[in-house]
Amino acid sequence: MTAPLPAEAVDAIARRVVELLREEPAMTTRRLVDASTLATILGVDRAWVYENAADLGAYRIGTGDRPRLRFDVDRALAASQDEHQAPAPVVAQPRRRPTRGADAAPLLPIRARRDAA
Repeated sequence: MTAPLPAEAVDAIARRVVELLREEPAMTTRRLVDASTLATILGVDRAWVYENAADLGAYRIGTGDRPRLRFDVDRALAASQDEHQAPAPVVAQPRRRPTRGADAAPLLPIRARRDAA
């Protein structure tokens, strides 16, 4: 059987733990964001974030076929600034409605509804 630690030793251990925790603020200030938020921060398309998730340090949250991805902002910023990971600027393309081809069937005419009153 072991003897209990003296109170002075317990206090010294507690003080040292506090010192160590103060030296590691990055571990307590980690900010995790989703792919859309990270894409906005990096100025890239969300698809680029998913394509480079492993290099950006993605964390998989949950189980199953499609676990959610979360990213540490600081780690992702550092990874994206690496010359091999520098994202190309993304130019937003306006969405267009699909056009009908020349061989499409004609549309049915629209008639105004009459009230049966």
